[in-house]
Amino acid sequence: MESLTFWLLWASGLAISTFVGAYVVRNHRDTYGYVFLSTMLAIYIVSANILVPRLITFYLIGTAFVLVTGSVIWAYTAQISDMINEIYGKRHAYFSAFLAYLSNLMFVAFILMAFQLTPLVEEGEDWFVSFFSVAGRVLIASICSYTAANYVDIRVFARIKRWAFDREQTAGNILAFSALRSSVSDGLNMIIDNIVFYSIA
Repeated sequence: MESLTFWLLWASGLAISTFVGAYVVRNHRDTYGYVFLSTMLAIYIVSANILVPRLITFYLIGTAFVLVTGSVIWAYTAQISDMINEIYGKRHAYFSAFLAYLSNLMFVAFILMAFQLTPLVEEGEDWFVSFFSVAGRVLIASICSYTAANYVDIRVFARIKRWAFDREQTAGNILAFSALRSSVSDGLNMIIDNIVFYSIA
């Protein structure tokens, strides 16, 4: 069972990410907003992939699921991607996803470069190599699942946003429609990500 500390850290981190992102966009929309959100997305994607080698048992409504630790960061990536799509549009959301993907590939390249160097101290080298030598299938699964899930997420979010635009104006209930597009697109993202990842890995 996950500890209360885990849930407090997870919820606090997500709240901080959301509020800081909203603050930066509100006050620096045309200058730093997009760059800040894109940078955060790249950081979250690379962080999730650093955590991929560690498997965990995650309990949800009394059912145990085996997940990679990086899955706990999924909500952060979905939330940032939705903010970019909401404020800057679909094209910018795709470009941010591409930058995050590129950052992830660069991180993998840096790890491969590090493997080519001789360590000064051999102690701990086995641990380093075993942790960062994620199986090729896991890396491919991660790349494929992220690409497929994010493509669908951005596309569905943008379509619901377009469909809801007039309704938001007349109903005056922007938050309800915003929650709808976020929930539907993020739910599909999560389902597709898990199906693709576990089919390949």
